[in-house]
Amino acid sequence: MVAAARAPGLPPDLPPEDVVRSVLRPRTVVALFAGLSVLFGAVFALMVPVAWGPDEGAHFHRAFQVAAGGLAPERLPDDGPYPVYGGEAPASATRFIGGFGGPPGSTEHRSDPLFVPSEARRQALAEPLNGETVTAWFPNTAAYSPVPYLPAALGARLAAAADLGVGAAWTLMRMLQVLSYTAVAAVGLWSLRRTRFFWVGFCVALLPTALYQSAVIFADSVTNAVVFTFTALVLRATVLDRSPEPVSRAELAVLLVGATALPLMKPTYVILSLLLLAVPLRKYPLPRLAGGGPVPAALLLGGCLVLTFGAFAWWMSLASGTAEAMGLLRGAAERHTVRPGDQLAFVLGEPSAVLGVAARTILTLDWVYAASFVSQMGYGLGENVNGPFIGAVCWLVAAGAAFFHGPRGVASRRLTAWFAGVLLLNVAAIFGTLYLSFAPVESGIVNGVQGRYFVPLALLLLGTLVPLVRARFPAAPAALRRVDTMILVLVPLSAVLAVAGYATVMHVTGHYPLP
Repeated sequence: MVAAARAPGLPPDLPPEDVVRSVLRPRTVVALFAGLSVLFGAVFALMVPVAWGPDEGAHFHRAFQVAAGGLAPERLPDDGPYPVYGGEAPASATRFIGGFGGPPGSTEHRSDPLFVPSEARRQALAEPLNGETVTAWFPNTAAYSPVPYLPAALGARLAAAADLGVGAAWTLMRMLQVLSYTAVAAVGLWSLRRTRFFWVGFCVALLPTALYQSAVIFADSVTNAVVFTFTALVLRATVLDRSPEPVSRAELAVLLVGATALPLMKPTYVILSLLLLAVPLRKYPLPRLAGGGPVPAALLLGGCLVLTFGAFAWWMSLASGTAEAMGLLRGAAERHTVRPGDQLAFVLGEPSAVLGVAARTILTLDWVYAASFVSQMGYGLGENVNGPFIGAVCWLVAAGAAFFHGPRGVASRRLTAWFAGVLLLNVAAIFGTLYLSFAPVESGIVNGVQGRYFVPLALLLLGTLVPLVRARFPAAPAALRRVDTMILVLVPLSAVLAVAGYATVMHVTGHYPLP
């Protein structure tokens, strides 16, 4: 660890946290993260039944469409007032999704495991991915750009070239997403190595929900890693910066590429690109003009923001029609209730009623969001499958210890307010997007929001709190190393318990006890 200025109020006999050597070198911790991420990702990839991830059938169809060169949303022929989006997909995979995708609607006994293998399912998995194609609809995933599906699309191309069956192809696509998540998140974790906030990043990157999401065919797999790395680099150059030295050229390149990619991951994350405005121009490793002005840095920042918002506008122009098709997900009986145009008119015309919707949503569902944030792992019998409470406690204790034994930060009030504003605006965008595109018109609550949607914002939340929460626990070097050891034990333990909980629900005893 590099030397740092002594934090105000730290007793003279205790060194600043940032100069205490960790129990393991940062390089070793990053390698440990990579090993744990690949290990638990592979376990989930193999243990989660094929097509049982959240909307995984629709994500598979979109990934296959990308692999076949279909980058933009494709509107299908329809004879009704609402559009339909989808594309061509392998007939064998589509039949499997239709017959075996997702958990059952009911079981014979409430304590039966959710997943029961069968010979018919095994034969359907063995069918070759290559062959005839059929037209499938997937309006919810058609709205995503091809960028988050690139690893899965590569897996689909490799599977087709090797003439693999549906099951083997699915596993290959999942594993490439695990490797992609691990590689991208490792870059962000490494960027935090010079501060004890490094341990906060370690906890967030190994959040059980993130590990699960990395292991199913899912747009959020790569999105989580890109947002994590972008946020880590912003925090490293601002809140956690105790040095006048600029970031490296490699870090700057990753930061700018990450900002440009944000709107192509999920459009709502374009808001996070505003964090770039908080990075001082002096942190750019670029030459200054003779008068000392950072003109090259300013031009690079401006060009990046223009490119980012240009990419956002371009993709939204291509995908705008998909919002009108989202009602299809609510079924034929309720399809007509989702009308984004009418919903927008309601939001703009009755702001006080909308505030009531927001209040009811938070007051009645915040505990659901909190529980599913830590370890949400797909769907069960009409509800989410969440990991054990004790596993969530292990992760929360580890993250709390990392945060409260971490750096105090050097951000000004203006910078902190900017971070908090961007964070709150992004949260509002998540709720607003679901309210406009999925909830019935004038619904009294926001439908469809889940705790896993906030995983990419976890590191930003904790980074924003660093300069605000002044209560820290300065400790002697030996005590801090014990904290590091505790984190290294509790974080993997939370993942182990999440795996055990999922295995129990899926393969042993099911969701509910016997009546």
